[in-house]
Amino acid sequence: MEISWFDLTTGLLGGVAIFLLGFERMARAMQSAAGSRLADGLARVSERPLVGALSGAGVTAVIQSSSVTTVLVVGFVSAGVMTLPQAIGVIAGANLGTTVTAQIVAFDITRYAMLMIASGFVLSMLKGRETLRQAGGALLGLGMVFLGMDLMGQAMFPLREQPEVLELFQGAGGPLAALAIGAVFTALVQSSSATIGIVIVLASQGLVDLETAIAISLGAKIGTCVTAGIASIGAGAAARRAAAFHVLLNLGGALVWTPLIGQLADLAVWLSPSFPELTGTAQLAAETPRQVANAYTVFAAVNMIVVLPFTRPVARLLERIIPEPVYDPFAAAHHLNLAMLDTPAAALELTRKEVGRLGDRVVDMVRAGGTAAIHGTTPQLDAIGPMDDEVDALRAAIVTYLADLGQRGLSSQQSREIARLLAAADELEAIGDVVENGLVRLGRRRIEEGIVMADSTQQVITELLDRIVANLATAVRAVERSDRPRLQLLLEDAPSVKEQREAAMLRQAVRLTDQGRERADAYAREVELISEIYRIHTLTKRLLRRQLTDPISTEAEDAAAAAREEAAVDPPA
Repeated sequence: MEISWFDLTTGLLGGVAIFLLGFERMARAMQSAAGSRLADGLARVSERPLVGALSGAGVTAVIQSSSVTTVLVVGFVSAGVMTLPQAIGVIAGANLGTTVTAQIVAFDITRYAMLMIASGFVLSMLKGRETLRQAGGALLGLGMVFLGMDLMGQAMFPLREQPEVLELFQGAGGPLAALAIGAVFTALVQSSSATIGIVIVLASQGLVDLETAIAISLGAKIGTCVTAGIASIGAGAAARRAAAFHVLLNLGGALVWTPLIGQLADLAVWLSPSFPELTGTAQLAAETPRQVANAYTVFAAVNMIVVLPFTRPVARLLERIIPEPVYDPFAAAHHLNLAMLDTPAAALELTRKEVGRLGDRVVDMVRAGGTAAIHGTTPQLDAIGPMDDEVDALRAAIVTYLADLGQRGLSSQQSREIARLLAAADELEAIGDVVENGLVRLGRRRIEEGIVMADSTQQVITELLDRIVANLATAVRAVERSDRPRLQLLLEDAPSVKEQREAAMLRQAVRLTDQGRERADAYAREVELISEIYRIHTLTKRLLRRQLTDPISTEAEDAAAAAREEAAVDPPA
């Protein structure tokens, strides 16, 4: 039988392309459906290794990618949300969870591929039914996976009649060469499940024997380490330890199992259904897919069971191998991780945490700057400068991170969330600027002019400062948690703060009237100080409104709002 190499090549490449595209479509749909619950489920994982492993397996089974789960874990460890022992359990579980995909593709349901594609397409076109659209996307992707497998099988069918081709494939140069093939291909396509799917097609066509297919599958586990390794670049020691464990588990596990591939193949045959009534290729097509999938699952399950009792000793070993650097240069952001950008729900969750951290720094800055302006010393005023530098660096990191995230395919809701987080970062930095350029400046003038405020005046201004600081701190927590009811309550309470400010201003005017010209200089500084402190309240109100309203507004509306805010805080002449 003469082979048409054109038909074989185009059929094979087209099948691979459809197969990989289907996997990507299915994984994206599942990740979108999981939403922020995916990140929450991992970040809140239990200290118990078994529960963590089950969480990792469950999340990976849903999103169809152990690489995504591992990258999330590396990011959470880097951000301090997850401990290394927790991460070890989750990563071990993720290795097991990814075998669910292999079990799915091992079913011979290619005859239903077109039905899945048609049904998935119809569901994905439905408007206003987000859940059905996501389910349709996943079904469409799964149908494309099976269609791609069918096309690859048809394209490679003639190769079974070519002895030189069979000789090339069989054994693949030995188990180590097969491991390398699986590792390299998986690193290129970024999906061990895709590698397993192609291996199942090759094995069902008789182009590779079971032991070679298992060796390539073990190599696929090694290939998944590349993604986690990239995610840990530039991260702290904790993230590098989590990535190192992923390498240790998969590379070490594959090498340990390589001499036992024969026994693993025998166990897979024993666990899998047999069809003795069939012969030749028909028997291979019926039996081999399930054998490969079962061997893959046994490999991951045994590795997980062996590792779980030793999560803490392994963590201590990794801490010795990868110690904290003697000098760790200051990193502005603690929660942001570039590897998370491809998972927008998780990236937004981390950004909210970073905005909360930025807000905490601003709250500290307002409290310290206001106190120093009222009765502080020059060194206390000088200490505000580095605090402002940190606020500026944090805000810049958040803006850059959200700008990169905005280039991803986002839902309209996620785009609005980005706008709100950007607005929060901008307003918080503006509050920091008021402290640096307003309160600190007034504090220095107070010292230069030798003005000493009366204790009663200090108490009045301090009470206003304390209330505004408390409201700002509450607003920061509400923004971090997307607590809209709390934001609304703070906004409704704003008029009472204005009343307190007006009472303070009236008190100072009365004192000026009572004490005459000698109070003029002190009165000017005190009124300016009250106005600058109240400006912080005004910016806090603007922060609240921008979180509660649609972030899209016209420039005219923004200009008018800004003019009203400026008029509200101008001190009397």
